[in-house]
Amino acid sequence: MKQDNRDNSKNWQTTNTGGTNYVGEIHFHGNEQNSPLTQQEYRNRQALLTKVKNFWVKGVLEKSLYNQVLLELGLEERLDAVANPWSVVLEIEESLHQPLPDGAKVIDIFEQIGEGRTLLILGEPGAGKTTTLLELACNLIARAEQDVNHLIPVIFNLSSWANKRQKIADWLIEELNTKYQVPKKIGQHWVNQQQLLLLLDGLDEVQAEHRNQCVSQINAFHQEYSPEIIVCSRMKDYENLSNRLNFQGAVYVRSLTKEQVYHYLASLSADLVGLRALLERDMVLQELAKSPLMLNIMVIAYQGIAVKDLPKIDLAEERRLQLFDAYVERMFKRRLVSQHYSKAQVMRWLTWLAKRMKQKSQTIFLIERMQPSWLQNKNQKIKYRIGTALIAGLSFGLSFGLLGQLIFGIRDVWQSGLLYRLIDRLIDGLIIGIVDALVVALALILGLVREKIKTVETLKWSWRKARNGLLCWMILGFTLGLIAGLTIELIDKFFFRTELEQIAKPGLVEIVRLFDGVLGLIAGLTYGLTNGLGGSEIETKTIPNQAIWMSAMSAKIFGLVGGLIGGIVGGLSSGLVGDLTVGIIDGLIIGLVVGLIGGGGLACIKHFTLRLILYFNNYIPWNYACFLDYAAERIFLQKVGGGYIFTHRMLMEHFAQMELEVERKSS
Repeated sequence: MKQDNRDNSKNWQTTNTGGTNYVGEIHFHGNEQNSPLTQQEYRNRQALLTKVKNFWVKGVLEKSLYNQVLLELGLEERLDAVANPWSVVLEIEESLHQPLPDGAKVIDIFEQIGEGRTLLILGEPGAGKTTTLLELACNLIARAEQDVNHLIPVIFNLSSWANKRQKIADWLIEELNTKYQVPKKIGQHWVNQQQLLLLLDGLDEVQAEHRNQCVSQINAFHQEYSPEIIVCSRMKDYENLSNRLNFQGAVYVRSLTKEQVYHYLASLSADLVGLRALLERDMVLQELAKSPLMLNIMVIAYQGIAVKDLPKIDLAEERRLQLFDAYVERMFKRRLVSQHYSKAQVMRWLTWLAKRMKQKSQTIFLIERMQPSWLQNKNQKIKYRIGTALIAGLSFGLSFGLLGQLIFGIRDVWQSGLLYRLIDRLIDGLIIGIVDALVVALALILGLVREKIKTVETLKWSWRKARNGLLCWMILGFTLGLIAGLTIELIDKFFFRTELEQIAKPGLVEIVRLFDGVLGLIAGLTYGLTNGLGGSEIETKTIPNQAIWMSAMSAKIFGLVGGLIGGIVGGLSSGLVGDLTVGIIDGLIIGLVVGLIGGGGLACIKHFTLRLILYFNNYIPWNYACFLDYAAERIFLQKVGGGYIFTHRMLMEHFAQMELEVERKSS
């Protein structure tokens, strides 16, 4: 099925109360249930529903390994898993673990709870918790699309909460903004008015030391806002917590029965004689087969293999590792058109990626979200800082020096007809460029510009953000300009005798060098103004590395704006020496270059430097997106918009563990 990857970011618009058009009988659900829904609010709602469906239902659920195991998962009510005020009575009257009737659906259980519904879904690793959550989301989305009085179901992964450990309301607004491109004003309105049905996956993926705090924050949020929430977690990780969710209900996704396993294997046409025979006598394999994920991996890994060729393993963990190894081998044997990489390369790059994702508590990987913190050691981080500084410094210095002097040289040749004037200008430009490059590089190395990569995906400018530190940037720019001017003056005086010194009146040289400070002031002003830029931190992309490409586009736009500002300021200040052309051209070039760098170009330079270091250390290939697509073809990864997830968390853990074992051996 072809996925609709069109960007819906333009659909997000705040409501205009003047001349608003309302949509028939459509009303808000929640605190504004009787308020009419405007056409723009309706479009906002539909845009979010489309994103959730495209990326999670079509992108993940419909391509999931679980879809290969078409079995009805049994459910069991677990009343002791939640902090229920009636728990004492219930313990006396009946068992807290009640198997639900065959064919019972989570959607039906959730509906029976009524208004303000809250539900916890528990299960063992690979039992189908996330799949159950996504199936529930599919049903809820279908209802919400047909009736706007239903809440908007939105899927979040709690692993990202651990990064800041903020209030759940603030985290949701940020996640809506970064994951779904919802402006914070609209997201805040939706959260405050309880217009979202929250599906929170991966409580067990929150770092262990922060899980109790996460549960407390969810409870506090529920008490304040009374939203409808569903949370998913592995059973063991949840049982180990001292806190409990104050929810109305909890269900446990039961393991497959022996009858279900054999019935499923009998329904397949594949050659599974060896697997069936081994299952009859291997108790470890029988236990693992209770998991839909592991059962499907067995079918893929052991297909067409005779029983005598299947390994005899007594320990469950060893059998699980062997199964995943066999699955990986089978995926490498798939006959696909693209065969760009060796097995050793794929294994190394995937294990590195899995380790970084696990370490950073990431569920979805986006190329553009890699940060310098992903580097392995201090030496690599030093190379990153120096490399970024040199590339940015040379880009700025040589562009300003050579480009400016080239223009002046062409003008001189045009006026005098002497070609050597152009050569002199280019030599001057090289000197100016190198000095300016070193000054800028030194500023970056000393940490005057933050190390973290912050993409600029959309041009939104805020004066409030810009004025914070604007004066400091102007003073710094002026100071660096004077330093650069003085350095150039010393070099020029030592090696050359400039025409200016021969014809200048007393004090004019000092005024000209002061102009270098003015140019630095222009650079500081332009870069300071770029701090007012804001962009949506988007995790769900339509193409890989989209944020970097969008940052490059933003850099071009702001470069033009910076050039205009620099040209005007430079032209006005050039009255000091009476050469309007010099001021306009110098100001225009410096504004253009600084605008390019500050308006998104620096993010591109940092990203390129980081990718370069990772590439030379053989952590990633040169064309990373091509490799990730290759891994998705072999069902190691799944594409979610422009991002990637491992087909299952257990597979990610398997790859991460492989690398951990290598590191232990080498340490």
